[in-house]
Amino acid sequence: MTRHPEETETVLASFAIEPTHDRETLDRYLSAHPDLRSELLALALELEFDEIDESPLDLESSVVAESWTRYSAASSEPLTSASFTREVAKSLGVKTAVVVQLRDRAISFASIPQRFLARLSRALGAGLEELSAYLNAPRNLAPGASYKSDGKPAAAQQMTLAEVMSQCGHTSEEIAKLLDEE
Repeated sequence: MTRHPEETETVLASFAIEPTHDRETLDRYLSAHPDLRSELLALALELEFDEIDESPLDLESSVVAESWTRYSAASSEPLTSASFTREVAKSLGVKTAVVVQLRDRAISFASIPQRFLARLSRALGAGLEELSAYLNAPRNLAPGASYKSDGKPAAAQQMTLAEVMSQCGHTSEEIAKLLDEE
């Protein structure tokens, strides 16, 4: 049976103005109008989501402020190699050489703890997704790397973050503190 569009709208409107949209009301309409099953179910879901929370959002809350700051920082400038500065190293409490190795993608992404990654993204003013994409991108060779090379030059094997920190002069205690996941 095919309904006229106005008749369908009338049934859906009468369901929408019901005082409650509980299971009993929905079942009543579904049994009376089985041909409108998908439309009634879609409307019931829409009405349920509309009723979830009508309270106004507190724009002064710390959660909103922090989220907005993170969003603004992440969406302002794209992450580039120039973003990895001495100030980033200072804010992380690591040697500049560690940040240079991160910039050059010489560190295996899998070896970077999530907490350190989150601190790095905040220091860079970038989102975690953007930072992850940058660090997972293929390594670039120096422009003149093949100038006098006998064979095809290749990027060196990536190291772990702990190995790089150790080579840069961090003590084992500093490394443990910087990479602590707690």
